[in-house]
Amino acid sequence: MKRYVSLLLAILIVFTVFVGCNKAPETTETESTTKAETASVTVQIDGSRFTEEFSEEDFYSELNSVEGLFHTKNEETKQYTLTMTETAYKELKELKSKPVLEGFDTVKNNAENYVTDIKYDEDFRNLIIFADREKTPEEIADFDDTLVLVMGYAMVYQMYTVEGQSVKITVVDSESEEVLKTVSYPMVIA
Repeated sequence: MKRYVSLLLAILIVFTVFVGCNKAPETTETESTTKAETASVTVQIDGSRFTEEFSEEDFYSELNSVEGLFHTKNEETKQYTLTMTETAYKELKELKSKPVLEGFDTVKNNAENYVTDIKYDEDFRNLIIFADREKTPEEIADFDDTLVLVMGYAMVYQMYTVEGQSVKITVVDSESEEVLKTVSYPMVIA
């Protein structure tokens, strides 16, 4: 009888240990749910914009590097919903601004280009391009390669902002600061 009681007691102890070990994931799951519930910023992203240079895998890799950011994907519409804390939103914007600034530097450092400097606001919505008058085309087209490139950098960043995408570019003479061109994107074409 003692043997059976000892065996039953041993089974009970092993069972208690395993049950206790299984409770840890529930706590983590609850903490994760609580963190998701406290997230206050939501951004919608169109997943059809992925390219070979920036794939869905790259997208997930970046998102997973930001703590406090949660994402879901609607398979039917290819829409991603990012939900995050204010801190995570700030971190995401810092992460996404780096390639924009690198792109602006590339444009400025292109010897054949007319851009000498680019000034910008926090979310790259209002850009001032300083132009070398000698290299500037007589008439700058709305879809001038340089303007479209600069606008593209800004709008890729703005995909991750709550406010959506819009860029106003003002091209000024770098010496006189005379306005040479002002264009806003997206553009309404009549």
